[in-house]
Amino acid sequence: MFKDDQFQKDILDNLFDGVYCVNLDRIITYWSANTEQLTGFPAREVVGRSCQDNRVMYVDNWGHNLCEPGVCPAVLTMQDGIIREINVSYHHKDGHLVPAVARILPIRDEQGQITGAVEVFQDTTPVVKEREKAKELEDLALNDPLTHVSNRTCGQARLEAKLNELRRYGWPFGVLFCDVDKFKHVNDTYGHHVGDAVLKAVAKTLSGNLRASDIVCRWGGDEFLIILPSIDLETLGQIANKVLRIVEKSRVPVGVGTEKHTITVTSSIGGTVARQDDTPESLLKRADELMYKGKKAGANRAVI
Repeated sequence: MFKDDQFQKDILDNLFDGVYCVNLDRIITYWSANTEQLTGFPAREVVGRSCQDNRVMYVDNWGHNLCEPGVCPAVLTMQDGIIREINVSYHHKDGHLVPAVARILPIRDEQGQITGAVEVFQDTTPVVKEREKAKELEDLALNDPLTHVSNRTCGQARLEAKLNELRRYGWPFGVLFCDVDKFKHVNDTYGHHVGDAVLKAVAKTLSGNLRASDIVCRWGGDEFLIILPSIDLETLGQIANKVLRIVEKSRVPVGVGTEKHTITVTSSIGGTVARQDDTPESLLKRADELMYKGKKAGANRAVI
Protein backbone atom coordinates (compact mmCIF):
# COMPACT_ATOMS: atom_id res chain seq x y z
CA MET A 1 0.00 0.00 0.00
CA PHE A 2 2.86 2.36 0.81
CA LYS A 3 5.52 1.20 -1.66
CA ASP A 4 5.85 4.65 -3.20
CA ASP A 5 5.07 6.81 -0.22
CA GLN A 6 7.13 6.07 2.89
CA PHE A 7 6.14 9.50 4.23
CA GLN A 8 2.48 8.48 4.54
CA LYS A 9 3.45 5.22 6.21
CA ASP A 10 5.60 7.06 8.75
CA ILE A 11 2.69 9.35 9.62
CA LEU A 12 0.25 6.48 10.11
CA ASP A 13 2.76 4.46 12.11
CA ASN A 14 3.11 7.31 14.58
CA LEU A 15 -0.56 8.10 15.12
CA PHE A 16 -1.90 7.41 18.61
CA ASP A 17 -4.89 5.65 17.00
CA GLY A 18 -4.74 2.15 15.59
CA VAL A 19 -4.79 1.97 11.79
CA TYR A 20 -5.04 -1.04 9.51
CA CYS A 21 -6.14 -1.70 5.92
CA VAL A 22 -7.90 -4.58 4.21
CA ASN A 23 -8.46 -5.37 0.55
CA LEU A 24 -11.70 -6.51 -1.06
CA ASP A 25 -11.04 -10.07 0.11
CA ARG A 26 -10.68 -8.81 3.70
CA ILE A 27 -6.95 -9.62 3.68
CA ILE A 28 -4.98 -7.28 5.95
CA THR A 29 -2.50 -5.30 3.85
CA TYR A 30 -1.22 -2.82 6.44
CA TRP A 31 -0.98 -2.88 10.26
CA SER A 32 0.42 0.24 11.92
CA ALA A 33 2.99 0.30 14.71
CA ASN A 34 0.46 1.67 17.18
CA THR A 35 -2.06 -1.02 16.20
CA GLU A 36 0.57 -3.47 17.43
CA GLN A 37 0.70 -1.61 20.76
CA LEU A 38 -3.07 -1.38 21.16
CA THR A 39 -3.89 -4.99 20.23
CA GLY A 40 -0.75 -6.88 21.25
CA PHE A 41 -0.56 -8.48 17.79
CA PRO A 42 2.66 -7.76 15.82
CA ALA A 43 2.30 -6.98 12.10
CA ARG A 44 4.11 -10.18 11.12
CA GLU A 45 1.26 -12.23 12.62
CA VAL A 46 -1.56 -10.44 10.80
CA VAL A 47 -0.47 -8.89 7.50
CA GLY A 48 -1.45 -11.19 4.66
CA ARG A 49 -4.13 -12.92 6.71
CA SER A 50 -7.90 -12.41 6.80
CA CYS A 51 -9.24 -9.99 9.40
CA GLN A 52 -11.56 -12.85 10.44
CA ASP A 53 -8.64 -15.08 11.48
CA ASN A 54 -9.02 -14.74 15.24
CA ARG A 55 -7.36 -11.34 15.55
CA VAL A 56 -9.10 -8.03 16.37
CA MET A 57 -12.59 -9.46 15.75
CA TYR A 58 -14.87 -6.53 16.61
CA VAL A 59 -17.98 -7.10 18.70
CA ASP A 60 -20.70 -4.53 19.30
CA ASN A 61 -21.76 -3.03 22.64
CA TRP A 62 -23.93 -6.06 23.37
CA GLY A 63 -21.26 -8.63 22.56
CA HIS A 64 -22.51 -9.57 19.08
CA ASN A 65 -19.84 -10.62 16.57
CA LEU A 66 -19.36 -7.99 13.83
CA CYS A 67 -17.33 -10.31 11.60
CA GLU A 68 -20.43 -12.22 10.50
CA PRO A 69 -21.70 -11.91 6.89
CA GLY A 70 -23.97 -8.92 6.45
CA VAL A 71 -22.78 -7.01 9.53
CA CYS A 72 -19.01 -6.54 8.98
CA PRO A 73 -18.57 -2.73 8.82
CA ALA A 74 -15.54 -2.99 6.51
CA VAL A 75 -17.44 -5.13 4.00
CA LEU A 76 -20.43 -2.79 4.11
CA THR A 77 -18.21 0.25 3.51
CA MET A 78 -16.46 -1.49 0.61
CA GLN A 79 -19.88 -2.25 -0.88
CA ASP A 80 -21.54 1.17 -0.55
CA GLY A 81 -18.62 3.58 -0.03
CA ILE A 82 -20.19 5.07 3.11
CA ILE A 83 -17.88 6.14 5.94
CA ARG A 84 -18.93 4.47 9.19
CA GLU A 85 -18.20 5.28 12.83
CA ILE A 86 -19.22 2.69 15.43
CA ASN A 87 -18.66 1.82 19.07
CA VAL A 88 -17.03 -1.60 19.27
CA SER A 89 -14.84 -3.78 21.44
CA TYR A 90 -11.80 -5.48 19.96
CA HIS A 91 -9.85 -8.53 21.11
CA HIS A 92 -6.47 -7.95 22.71
CA LYS A 93 -3.87 -10.69 22.26
CA ASP A 94 -3.94 -11.29 26.03
CA GLY A 95 -7.57 -12.38 25.70
CA HIS A 96 -9.66 -9.52 27.05
CA LEU A 97 -11.96 -7.16 25.14
CA VAL A 98 -11.10 -3.46 24.86
CA PRO A 99 -13.80 -0.82 24.18
CA ALA A 100 -13.05 1.46 21.23
CA VAL A 101 -14.49 3.79 18.62
CA ALA A 102 -13.79 2.60 15.07
CA ARG A 103 -14.01 4.65 11.88
CA ILE A 104 -14.10 2.79 8.56
CA LEU A 105 -13.33 4.57 5.27
CA PRO A 106 -13.19 3.23 1.70
CA ILE A 107 -9.89 3.14 -0.23
CA ARG A 108 -10.25 4.12 -3.90
CA ASP A 109 -7.91 3.83 -6.88
CA GLU A 110 -7.23 6.58 -9.43
CA GLN A 111 -10.45 5.72 -11.28
CA GLY A 112 -12.51 6.06 -8.11
CA GLN A 113 -13.12 2.34 -7.75
CA ILE A 114 -13.14 0.96 -4.22
CA THR A 115 -10.18 -1.35 -3.66
CA GLY A 116 -10.35 -1.83 0.09
CA ALA A 117 -10.98 -0.15 3.41
CA VAL A 118 -8.96 1.56 6.12
CA GLU A 119 -10.02 1.16 9.74
CA VAL A 120 -8.99 3.69 12.36
CA PHE A 121 -9.81 2.88 15.98
CA GLN A 122 -9.21 4.54 19.31
CA ASP A 123 -9.12 2.80 22.68
CA THR A 124 -11.87 4.37 24.80
CA THR A 125 -11.02 2.65 28.08
CA PRO A 126 -11.19 5.41 30.71
CA VAL A 127 -7.50 4.99 31.55
CA VAL A 128 -7.07 8.01 33.80
CA LYS A 129 -10.28 7.33 35.68
CA GLU A 130 -9.39 3.68 36.11
CA ARG A 131 -5.92 4.55 37.39
CA GLU A 132 -7.39 6.97 39.90
CA LYS A 133 -9.96 4.38 40.99
CA ALA A 134 -7.29 1.68 41.26
CA LYS A 135 -5.06 3.97 43.33
CA GLU A 136 -7.95 4.81 45.64
CA LEU A 137 -8.84 1.15 46.09
CA GLU A 138 -5.19 0.25 46.58
CA ASP A 139 -4.84 2.86 49.29
CA LEU A 140 -7.87 1.40 51.03
CA ALA A 141 -6.73 -2.21 50.48
CA LEU A 142 -10.01 -2.86 48.66
CA ASN A 143 -8.73 -4.12 45.32
CA ASP A 144 -8.07 -7.70 44.33
CA PRO A 145 -4.30 -8.07 43.78
CA LEU A 146 -4.67 -10.56 40.91
CA THR A 147 -7.44 -9.05 38.79
CA HIS A 148 -7.27 -5.41 39.98
CA VAL A 149 -11.04 -5.12 40.33
CA SER A 150 -12.73 -4.56 43.69
CA ASN A 151 -12.32 -7.35 46.22
CA ARG A 152 -14.97 -8.98 48.40
CA THR A 153 -14.58 -6.49 51.23
CA CYS A 154 -15.21 -3.61 48.83
CA GLY A 155 -18.12 -5.47 47.24
CA GLN A 156 -19.79 -6.01 50.60
CA ALA A 157 -19.44 -2.32 51.47
CA ARG A 158 -20.85 -1.22 48.09
CA LEU A 159 -23.72 -3.69 48.43
CA GLU A 160 -24.70 -2.34 51.85
CA ALA A 161 -24.49 1.23 50.55
CA LYS A 162 -26.78 0.43 47.61
CA LEU A 163 -29.30 -1.27 49.91
CA ASN A 164 -29.32 1.81 52.14
CA GLU A 165 -29.96 4.02 49.09
CA LEU A 166 -32.80 1.72 48.03
CA ARG A 167 -34.47 1.92 51.45
CA ARG A 168 -33.99 5.69 51.92
CA TYR A 169 -34.48 7.04 48.41
CA GLY A 170 -36.01 4.18 46.43
CA TRP A 171 -33.02 4.01 44.07
CA PRO A 172 -33.21 0.59 42.34
CA PHE A 173 -30.26 -1.66 41.64
CA GLY A 174 -29.57 -5.25 40.69
CA VAL A 175 -26.77 -7.77 40.99
CA LEU A 176 -25.28 -10.43 38.74
CA PHE A 177 -23.42 -13.32 40.33
CA CYS A 178 -21.02 -14.71 37.73
CA ASP A 179 -19.13 -18.01 37.99
CA VAL A 180 -16.51 -19.13 35.44
CA ASP A 181 -17.53 -22.50 34.00
CA LYS A 182 -15.19 -25.51 34.38
CA PHE A 183 -12.52 -23.40 36.06
CA LYS A 184 -11.12 -26.40 37.97
CA HIS A 185 -10.69 -28.20 34.65
CA VAL A 186 -8.66 -25.24 33.33
CA ASN A 187 -6.40 -25.28 36.39
CA ASP A 188 -5.97 -29.05 36.30
CA THR A 189 -5.32 -29.16 32.54
CA TYR A 190 -3.16 -26.08 31.96
CA GLY A 191 -1.91 -25.07 35.41
CA HIS A 192 -2.71 -22.29 37.85
CA HIS A 193 -0.86 -19.67 35.81
CA VAL A 194 -3.39 -20.17 32.99
CA GLY A 195 -6.21 -20.15 35.52
CA ASP A 196 -4.93 -16.78 36.75
CA ALA A 197 -4.78 -15.52 33.15
CA VAL A 198 -8.42 -16.57 32.67
CA LEU A 199 -9.50 -14.65 35.78
CA LYS A 200 -7.56 -11.57 34.63
CA ALA A 201 -9.12 -11.75 31.15
CA VAL A 202 -12.64 -12.07 32.57
CA ALA A 203 -12.09 -9.20 35.02
CA LYS A 204 -10.67 -6.89 32.32
CA THR A 205 -13.47 -7.77 29.91
CA LEU A 206 -16.14 -7.05 32.53
CA SER A 207 -14.65 -3.82 33.89
CA GLY A 208 -13.87 -2.49 30.42
CA ASN A 209 -17.24 -3.20 28.79
CA LEU A 210 -19.86 -2.36 31.41
CA ARG A 211 -21.15 1.06 32.43
CA ALA A 212 -18.89 3.40 34.41
CA SER A 213 -21.37 3.25 37.30
CA ASP A 214 -21.35 -0.56 37.46
CA ILE A 215 -19.18 -2.19 40.11
CA VAL A 216 -17.24 -5.37 39.32
CA CYS A 217 -15.90 -7.35 42.30
CA ARG A 218 -13.98 -10.56 42.54
CA TRP A 219 -16.07 -12.32 45.16
CA GLY A 220 -13.72 -15.26 45.60
CA GLY A 221 -12.05 -17.96 43.55
CA ASP A 222 -13.66 -17.89 40.11
CA GLU A 223 -16.73 -15.90 41.20
CA PHE A 224 -17.47 -12.28 40.31
CA LEU A 225 -20.19 -10.01 41.65
CA ILE A 226 -21.48 -7.17 39.46
CA ILE A 227 -23.56 -4.44 41.12
CA LEU A 228 -25.68 -2.47 38.63
CA PRO A 229 -27.33 0.78 39.83
CA SER A 230 -30.51 2.25 38.32
CA ILE A 231 -31.77 -0.89 36.63
CA ASP A 232 -35.00 -2.84 36.18
CA LEU A 233 -35.51 -6.58 35.66
CA GLU A 234 -35.74 -6.38 31.86
CA THR A 235 -32.51 -4.39 31.51
CA LEU A 236 -30.82 -6.66 34.04
CA GLY A 237 -31.62 -9.61 31.78
CA GLN A 238 -30.23 -7.80 28.75
CA ILE A 239 -26.97 -6.99 30.52
CA ALA A 240 -26.71 -10.56 31.85
CA ASN A 241 -26.90 -11.86 28.27
CA LYS A 242 -24.33 -9.28 27.20
CA VAL A 243 -21.98 -10.49 29.94
CA LEU A 244 -22.42 -14.08 28.72
CA ARG A 245 -21.47 -13.06 25.18
CA ILE A 246 -18.47 -10.88 26.01
CA VAL A 247 -17.01 -13.43 28.44
CA GLU A 248 -17.49 -16.17 25.85
CA LYS A 249 -15.60 -14.07 23.29
CA SER A 250 -12.59 -13.65 25.58
CA ARG A 251 -9.65 -15.81 24.49
CA VAL A 252 -6.64 -16.77 26.58
CA PRO A 253 -3.40 -17.88 24.88
CA VAL A 254 -1.78 -21.10 26.14
CA GLY A 255 1.24 -23.14 25.11
CA VAL A 256 4.29 -22.18 23.07
CA GLY A 257 5.57 -22.84 19.58
CA THR A 258 3.60 -25.43 17.65
CA GLU A 259 1.56 -26.16 20.78
CA LYS A 260 0.35 -22.57 21.01
CA HIS A 261 -3.41 -22.08 20.88
CA THR A 262 -6.18 -20.20 22.68
CA ILE A 263 -8.90 -21.35 25.03
CA THR A 264 -12.32 -19.79 25.37
CA VAL A 265 -14.15 -19.09 28.60
CA THR A 266 -17.83 -19.31 29.47
CA SER A 267 -19.75 -18.33 32.58
CA SER A 268 -22.95 -19.04 34.45
CA ILE A 269 -24.89 -16.08 35.81
CA GLY A 270 -27.62 -15.55 38.34
CA GLY A 271 -29.25 -12.13 38.43
CA THR A 272 -31.84 -10.42 40.59
CA VAL A 273 -33.16 -6.96 41.40
CA ALA A 274 -32.85 -5.85 45.03
CA ARG A 275 -35.97 -5.60 47.21
CA GLN A 276 -36.72 -3.16 50.02
CA ASP A 277 -36.56 -5.93 52.65
CA ASP A 278 -33.35 -7.49 51.31
CA THR A 279 -30.19 -7.91 53.34
CA PRO A 280 -26.83 -8.46 51.61
CA GLU A 281 -27.14 -12.13 52.56
CA SER A 282 -30.66 -12.61 51.17
CA LEU A 283 -29.84 -10.77 47.95
CA LEU A 284 -26.69 -12.78 47.29
CA LYS A 285 -28.34 -16.06 48.27
CA ARG A 286 -31.05 -15.46 45.66
CA ALA A 287 -28.51 -14.59 42.96
CA ASP A 288 -26.30 -17.55 43.90
CA GLU A 289 -29.22 -20.01 43.72
CA LEU A 290 -30.20 -18.69 40.29
CA MET A 291 -26.61 -19.01 39.10
CA TYR A 292 -26.42 -22.66 40.17
CA LYS A 293 -29.77 -23.30 38.52
CA GLY A 294 -28.25 -22.15 35.22
CA LYS A 295 -25.07 -24.15 35.78
CA LYS A 296 -27.01 -27.35 36.43
CA ALA A 297 -29.03 -26.72 33.25
CA GLY A 298 -25.88 -26.84 31.13
CA ALA A 299 -23.77 -23.79 32.04
CA ASN A 300 -23.02 -20.76 29.81
CA ARG A 301 -26.42 -19.30 30.56
CA ALA A 302 -28.04 -16.61 32.69
CA VAL A 303 -31.04 -17.10 34.96
CA ILE A 304 -32.85 -13.98 36.13
